[in-house]
Amino acid sequence: MKETVYPKYESAQTSRILIEKFTSESKESVITLNQHRRSSRLFFLRKAASFENIQKRFSTQSTELKLHKLKKAVRELSYAIHLQPDGIQLYIIRGQYLLRMRCYDLAKFTIYQVAELNKGLIELSPIQQALIYSFCENHDKAIQVLDGITLNKPDVPMCTLLAKAQMKAKRNKEAMRMFKKALDLISSSDKGLNPLAASADCLYHLGLCYMEEGSLQLNYKLAITDLTTAINMDKNSYIAFYNRALCYTKINELQMALTDYGIVLLLNAGETVTLNTFINRGLIYAELEQFNFALEDFKQAALISKTNVSLCQATAVCYHRNKEFEEAVNFFTWAVKIDPRFLDAYIGRGNSYMEYGHDEATKQAQKDFLKALHFNPVYTKARICLGYNLQAQGKFQKAWNHFTIAMEVDPKSYLAYEGRAVVCLQMGDNFAAFQDINAAIKINATAEFLTNRGVIHEFMGQQQNAMRDYQEAISLNPTYSLAYFNAGNIYFHHRQFSQASDYFSKALKFDPENECATMNRAIANTVLKRYEEAKEDFAYVVESCPLWAAVYFNRAYFYCCLKQYELAEEDLSKALSLKPNDALIYNLRAEVRGKIGLIEEAMADYNKALDLQEHASVV
Repeated sequence: MKETVYPKYESAQTSRILIEKFTSESKESVITLNQHRRSSRLFFLRKAASFENIQKRFSTQSTELKLHKLKKAVRELSYAIHLQPDGIQLYIIRGQYLLRMRCYDLAKFTIYQVAELNKGLIELSPIQQALIYSFCENHDKAIQVLDGITLNKPDVPMCTLLAKAQMKAKRNKEAMRMFKKALDLISSSDKGLNPLAASADCLYHLGLCYMEEGSLQLNYKLAITDLTTAINMDKNSYIAFYNRALCYTKINELQMALTDYGIVLLLNAGETVTLNTFINRGLIYAELEQFNFALEDFKQAALISKTNVSLCQATAVCYHRNKEFEEAVNFFTWAVKIDPRFLDAYIGRGNSYMEYGHDEATKQAQKDFLKALHFNPVYTKARICLGYNLQAQGKFQKAWNHFTIAMEVDPKSYLAYEGRAVVCLQMGDNFAAFQDINAAIKINATAEFLTNRGVIHEFMGQQQNAMRDYQEAISLNPTYSLAYFNAGNIYFHHRQFSQASDYFSKALKFDPENECATMNRAIANTVLKRYEEAKEDFAYVVESCPLWAAVYFNRAYFYCCLKQYELAEEDLSKALSLKPNDALIYNLRAEVRGKIGLIEEAMADYNKALDLQEHASVV
């Protein structure tokens, strides 16, 4: 599972620390530079400009700063730097203002410039030099400087700083040894040091080292141990809770991770941590298929980061999984507004429209798929979705063409082969369907494809081969409901009702909402004289599908077995109200009415059944 690793604002903090260090070392402004330094710098000016001109530009800064005109102040500083490109303090002040404006990338660039320009004009302490080396990613030099300090002064702050530099250089084992050394020194550290905070900081970073050291579960468990110790020392350390949640996720302790993410949200975490927590927790809920909870987390994340197209997409997908298709369309539309060329949003919205179940929505879906193909004609996913859309509209030849194009674009696209196989089957070309599904299975042998090949075998009258495919699909994926259902139907067809009932039960175990499996099991149980079980199944299907004529017809047969003819006659009348021209229903109702003495009504039903059968034979 993909997770977002915190923090991302570390570089900004480092920029702020460095700039504050420089500023504290250089209290004088450019205005108070002595005449000798001023004249030496004027020699390097690119334009003829006196130092008074630079001073004049600086004199406006304090006023503009009071008026919060930071942008204009930065612009004036940039002009001053253009006039005096070696003025280190100009860069430092501009860096401060950029930090206040939250322009972290530009502030970082300022540090790089200062590091390049500094030729001893500002005296730097060894720690400041190490910070600059580390910031400029010259980690070896930073470690060399800090190592020398640590040898002369092995105190807790120096050991911690050296260990953090080693972490940045990916020397995690050395960093772990140094953090452990710092922990040993804490008990005998200076009185001014806060041992609790120092220990928590060392343990937290020690946990991060374990996380970075490798993918072995042992490392993550060690990290969890150290992070737990840090949490026990500081119950409000949301960073420790956050990183422990990441460790729990790595070792697949998802419930523990969810608990820690929940605690992070209760603490006063920053916006970045809160955003990443919602995202990571939503991903865990999605993996657990708890899409209601995932939906809420992704929605909150989308509200925090309103221009993040991926969050809109994730929220829309959760709505789609929850069968809230209108809301899914709204969020896919939001994603398209953020990024009009985000192809997956068009595809997702099109698939949501397809679920509406009416012609207008199907045509709207077609427009979305075509829009995606307009932006990228070789996007296979859009081409396949368009093929299924055309198939749903009954345009089988056009659908066949698009599946074929998808296969030409990507010869390894097993979904394109599967789609064309389905269309060939609907067009009556069973052999072509068989060839295409075989090609799909060669690329990717899944339980779904094997089950589809079994269906094609049944259309070709090869039930033995079909059963072999269903059994192979079950072996490949023992939880694939449709394979059990289709195998149960073959057992039912061969009047092996006990086996059929067992397979329908297995299908329902993995897909409890399969009303067809429930009704077929009810029929099998009726034949097996398991009347109580059959009665429960029929009641469930009638409640779930009150407008399905077949369930009333089959329950009427069940009532006939119990000799409850009045109830059977009632169900058959209901079935005819839903399906008025079914000769089979009229014929059975005629028999039932004969049983209860309604002779005239029975004769009328017989005559109606004969008329319908004659009409059907003529047609």
